[in-house]
Amino acid sequence: MDSSQHRRRVLQSGTGLTGRADHAHRAATGSRNLRQTRSAGLIAAIHRLDASVDQASRDDIARYIRAEYERDIGDLPLGFVAECGLGPPYVDHILNLGNVIVEHYAPADTMPEPYARARTLVRSGAYVYVEIYVSGEIVPVLANGSAVI
Repeated sequence: MDSSQHRRRVLQSGTGLTGRADHAHRAATGSRNLRQTRSAGLIAAIHRLDASVDQASRDDIARYIRAEYERDIGDLPLGFVAECGLGPPYVDHILNLGNVIVEHYAPADTMPEPYARARTLVRSGAYVYVEIYVSGEIVPVLANGSAVI
């Protein structure tokens, strides 16, 4: 079996992200606070998004995550890369709040850019997840919620 067949897209919904213009405006005005510690509730919600099976629950979790980022950080990541809890053959996954998509990857699968750059950081085991921003910024997050910038 080709390893690309192991990739698994689990969830989709029609909820939208803040537009690129909003991201660019926040970056230009300096209203972002990427160094802000991520709360335990936010970290747990990001992991629950991967584990949730019911669409309404996923949508609620995604809304909570978006609201937390907009309030505390001032910007919303394009997506996240995190270790996958499904087990073999999957080792990591992408969470994308734009469409509430969770896509799981086996070790030999190629992860698309800009997420691929974060994959090594996640696989190191040092971070609970890595945020990917439209600007290209990659922000690893430690288990205690600290952002490594």
